[in-house]
Amino acid sequence: MPETSAGIHLEQAPGQKYTIHIPHRHVQGETVPLIMLLHWGGHKFRYHGRDILEQFGFPAFSEMEAMIVAPDRKRKHWANPKAAEDLTRLIEYLDEHYHLDHRKRAVVGFSAGGMGVWYLGAERPDLFSCGVAVASPVPEQLVGMRWNFPVYAVHSELDELFPHRVTAERIAAMQEKGAPVTLSSVEFASHTEVRDYIPAAAQSAGWMREIWGES
Repeated sequence: MPETSAGIHLEQAPGQKYTIHIPHRHVQGETVPLIMLLHWGGHKFRYHGRDILEQFGFPAFSEMEAMIVAPDRKRKHWANPKAAEDLTRLIEYLDEHYHLDHRKRAVVGFSAGGMGVWYLGAERPDLFSCGVAVASPVPEQLVGMRWNFPVYAVHSELDELFPHRVTAERIAAMQEKGAPVTLSSVEFASHTEVRDYIPAAAQSAGWMREIWGES
């Protein structure tokens, strides 16, 4: 059986390793939201998700008292059908073992993980109610699509891999068509300075609550 005590734990579902933060509200018997946290790219290793949960996810979203789950990426990219299937199976497993509010699911990704957020919003908007894409480019093909999945994008003006100007222009074009996409800009952060993105990402908590209809 998976761990159910409060705190951060390394766990394994059938065919899937993941790191999880269990909030005190859940231990007390309350139903809680789910934040699925997709890690950045680079060399894969066991419990890769632990880094992004401890360095970014928990500092940014701990006050929400949500279940934060950071799975290890099994595929080459998050943005592909097989990865979406992996996440679907993991959500089903989590639903079986934890008290989760099915109406309150968010997917958050950093860099390569953020590309997964945009992919899921386009191809599997049924899995989550909203997404937060951090330090991630907006795929050009999305600008011409009819877009209904709410995304809160966090991007640095100094991002050396994915220019802020391009991201801002594409989001503005999507907004003109009525897409529920928000851009939060970070002034001074390189692409890899993870902690510098935490304050802006934390601001998305209120946005999530609005999406979920919370007061």
